Amino acid sequence: MARVRYHVEGGIAYFPGLVAERSFETEALPPARREELLGLFDTVCTHRLSSADPTIPEGAADQQTYVIEIQEDSGVRRLVVGEFDEDPVARELLERLRDCADQCEAGGEQ
Repeated sequence: MARVRYHVEGGIAYFPGLVAERSFETEALPPARREELLGLFDTVCTHRLSSADPTIPEGAADQQTYVIEIQEDSGVRRLVVGEFDEDPVARELLERLRDCADQCEAGGEQ
């Protein structure tokens, strides 16, 4: 299993000292949701073999970026995804990531 951690950086009201990290264990998720989340993470990583940086649309300013880390027995993998990322799989990853964190914080399967 894996531990997922993420925090948000940037945006118009960003104050580094107030950044709250969210984290959860993937084993707390139903197997289908766990596989979906980790699969999306792997897909975005594959799309960005040359860089872990987000693909940001030209002219985008004051957007938030999500710094995502997945800690597994083999090590930690890190990915940065912008809220307006041009990769639709990256945007889907953000949605699922927030859903899974909410589900784990609520303490139950949904």
